[in-house]
Amino acid sequence: MSRTKNIDLTRLARHRDEPRRLARALQRLDGVQIAGQLDNLPPEDQDRILQMLPAERRAAVFGELREETAAEIVRRLAPEEVAVLLDDLESDDVADILGRVEESQLRQILKRLDPEDADEVEELLAYEDDTAGGIMSLDFIRVFDNVTVAEAVRVIQEFDDPPDQAFYVYVVDDDERLVGVVSLRRLLTSRRDDPIREVMNSELLLVDREADQEDVVEIATRYDLVAVPVIDAQRRIVGVVTIDDIVDVIREEATEDILKMAGAGAELFETRSFWSSFRARMPWLGAAAVGGVLVAWALSGFENALQTVPVLALFMPVIAGMGGNVGTQSSTIVVRGLAVGYVESSRISRLILREMGLGMLLGTIYGVLIAVAAPFIGADVGDPIALGAVLTLGMIGSMTIAATVGTSIPLLMHRLKIDPAVSTGPFVTTAVDILGLMFYFWLATVLLGVEM
Repeated sequence: MSRTKNIDLTRLARHRDEPRRLARALQRLDGVQIAGQLDNLPPEDQDRILQMLPAERRAAVFGELREETAAEIVRRLAPEEVAVLLDDLESDDVADILGRVEESQLRQILKRLDPEDADEVEELLAYEDDTAGGIMSLDFIRVFDNVTVAEAVRVIQEFDDPPDQAFYVYVVDDDERLVGVVSLRRLLTSRRDDPIREVMNSELLLVDREADQEDVVEIATRYDLVAVPVIDAQRRIVGVVTIDDIVDVIREEATEDILKMAGAGAELFETRSFWSSFRARMPWLGAAAVGGVLVAWALSGFENALQTVPVLALFMPVIAGMGGNVGTQSSTIVVRGLAVGYVESSRISRLILREMGLGMLLGTIYGVLIAVAAPFIGADVGDPIALGAVLTLGMIGSMTIAATVGTSIPLLMHRLKIDPAVSTGPFVTTAVDILGLMFYFWLATVLLGVEM
């Protein structure tokens, strides 16, 4: 492992009387490594380290920061300083950062940017953040469909500032409508006098500029693309979503789904205030509390069974816990499958039956194990065989119910156009606890002969 990865800027930044050590450390780290550590430093240390870097390195490091961190730094700097930092960044990256600052400061910064760059940033800021237009780059290569391969190559060579992420050449007709695409590899390996129409691929995979960013990711991942063209209503290409932005969206959407499933909102704690985190978590926990009260209410009818056979209470946590785990597993699989496009309408019934089968098999195995272990933990009852049957069948029923509920609720929410990620929490947990424990106590009344 390279020793540069072990340099801790956090520790060095605390020793303000040793600037030389910090300067030497910065020389040994590349821009990505510095940015990764700056993200976690206090604001005063971030500003101090950025000021210690040469101007060209400062801009490079700034471009590697998280958008939230970069926006916080922008808010603390004068517009002139911000314009220098943003000068070498791509327009889409600049728009992502400036979209997080206040309008008054945004206008001051745009006035100091190159007019052409400022126009591009304003164009991108007009789109919603989570749309294809909001994440696209305006830098791409296009040629008309009446040129030869040699002429297309010449167009590329004459670019003053070619795109950093140039994977394809897009072909348009006289009305500037997108009619084809050709990879750089195909272009460079074709004969120079071949018409571009003969080497381009006219079967296009594209998205509208108002399309959701998840649609862009689905196309890119399904067809192994490193760039997806974005068109307007007249089918004119207006931008390209490149692989770096696609990866960012995948990470963002995965993080959002995980946090929603945990009831912690849709953003990491570092990007939100204490009270916004409080507001994000309180409704989910409130729903869980209501669910717990409903469980208690549903079980209130079995008080006599608990008084008659107190040992039933010993196994309530394991019955509910195992059911909850299976429900969470099933719902997580479905939520993620829906997010990446693996769950299709034609496979829903097979998916539900598969999860039910898994719940039944797992419930049988663990039910038998718990029934065998019951006598060794002081579970004294008049009929141990009947108790074993209650535990085994109760576990089978609870885990089968949990698998069915955990699979069905996200699918139902998806059908109702509700984000299925939120269903893993209170809805699945409450439903599984109520149904699983009611089934368990019903078995006890039947097999142990106790009254409700």
